[in-house]
Amino acid sequence: MTLRVVAHLRAQEGKGAELGEALEGLIDPTRAEPGNISYELLASLDDDRDYTFVEEYQDGDAFDAHMETPYIAAAMAALPELVEGDIDLRTYRLIG
Repeated sequence: MTLRVVAHLRAQEGKGAELGEALEGLIDPTRAEPGNISYELLASLDDDRDYTFVEEYQDGDAFDAHMETPYIAAAMAALPELVEGDIDLRTYRLIG
């Protein structure tokens, strides 16, 4: 069974474009990871501070490995300067 992840981030006031660029830089390396099935970044049409990742991994181990990559560690270190509040990270299994 695959693992689905939805991560919602809201940029601090005036940091929407900067956050978007930082998040966009995670797409290609993540898609190249073993165990990654899909990795999509969505930007709200109504709010330039609103971003959501929709991700799918072969299993929890693949997601754990993703979270330990150097580029994710670097992004997590930089995000507090760009993100308002906490990252809303949720994991799911497909029902049907």
